[in-house]
Amino acid sequence: MSVFQGAAGLSRRGFLIGAGGVAAAAALTACGSGGDKQAGAASGPWEFTDDRGQKAARDQRPTRVVAYASSAAALWDYGVRPVGVFGPQKTADGGKEIQAGNIDLNSVTSIGNAWDDFSVEKFAALKPDLVVTGLTGAKPTDMWVLTDDLGPKVQQVAPIVALSEYKVTLPKVIERYSQLAVALGGDAGSETMKKAKEDFDKASEDLRAAAKEKAGLKVLVLYGDKDGLYIAKPDFFADLAYYRELGLDIVSGGGTEDYWEQLSWEQAGKYPADLILTDSRSYALPRAQMTQFPTWNQLPAVKANQLGDWSAEPRFNHLLATPVIQKLTALVKGARTDITA
Repeated sequence: MSVFQGAAGLSRRGFLIGAGGVAAAAALTACGSGGDKQAGAASGPWEFTDDRGQKAARDQRPTRVVAYASSAAALWDYGVRPVGVFGPQKTADGGKEIQAGNIDLNSVTSIGNAWDDFSVEKFAALKPDLVVTGLTGAKPTDMWVLTDDLGPKVQQVAPIVALSEYKVTLPKVIERYSQLAVALGGDAGSETMKKAKEDFDKASEDLRAAAKEKAGLKVLVLYGDKDGLYIAKPDFFADLAYYRELGLDIVSGGGTEDYWEQLSWEQAGKYPADLILTDSRSYALPRAQMTQFPTWNQLPAVKANQLGDWSAEPRFNHLLATPVIQKLTALVKGARTDITA
């Protein structure tokens, strides 16, 4: 367990580390290996070494890709269109999850809409020739959804490429998805993606300038649920690690666990902060519901309404990441630095 060790229940554990459909995994042993060669595929052998150091190899370039939602979104804007997606894509009211980016959900097959939901039957029926997901820890099995028993059995059907989101900065993750997209026939040099890179670089420099201008601003990043708060450790999140590189003072949770320090609601004031960012994914406790806890309401940043949104699953291409950085920059520019004084 890497992202959320020790949390109770599949739904909460899966919220921050794909738990995998363990019960369904055994059915995969009956599935064949590999996938049908597709018309229009590039001729000749294809291979790609992922961030576990494992090589995915096919006789031809894969054309039937199945991917975790945020991985599929990262590839989508390069023109690589997965045939199947797993992990959170649609909210309970039918809207689109943050992780899904610009994916046209009507044009892909969902083989599971949660971290503990993976339909073996739908997966095998797609005849995939490659699976793409994120690597969330130091172990090869620390992957979104495809953990423990499920990952090896999925690999019996199609090779897995896992790109690391663990203790690496945002530009590096984006670079790796760009490399994979190009290897899969995507276009990193399109006018759209070239402009996106320029916009990303400008947004990054704007955030650097804002952080310098607001020196002393303390930023706290967290996820909340009914049982307590989870304080993010920036070194483990690609976006937060990058924002720190740009000069933003992000408070780090303590303890020995990866990613988070768990606090009770009574401990909400442990880390003074001028600006608080809360996880805005649909499974997190909305800020409007956090007001039921008196200790939350007493926080100086809450009283000053210096609050903003953040997602524990960053966007892994320049087109998706730039607006996130721009919104953060606006928050920083508009924030007071004396809230905790």
